[in-house]
Amino acid sequence: MAIGVVVATSGSNLVAAEPVTFEKHVRPILKAHCFLCHGGAGVTKGKLDLRLRRWLVRGGESGAAIDPGEPSGSYLLDRISSGEMPPGDKKLSVAEIDVVRRWIAAGATTARPEPE
Repeated sequence: MAIGVVVATSGSNLVAAEPVTFEKHVRPILKAHCFLCHGGAGVTKGKLDLRLRRWLVRGGESGAAIDPGEPSGSYLLDRISSGEMPPGDKKLSVAEIDVVRRWIAAGATTARPEPE
């Protein structure tokens, strides 16, 4: 089952489905909202690093952050959907949460193998 991001092209009625990937769609959201506490500058609160997909699967002190293919079982999605994370006033938008949800539902794929 392929889940994608819908991309409309200007001046055309054609719409193409683009697979949701960690690198292109999810990582920029996490970088904007989460890296300050979970991966940026070596900070990993709760021993959770969100910079690579495999580290989301591994998780931190609270267990795995995501359960690929199972959005309802993904701790990260629960915390961002409820507004608990990130702390403070700058929350993820409904559209950003939807991208994360669709990525997890599609198996939390990456565009290429991650660096060691």
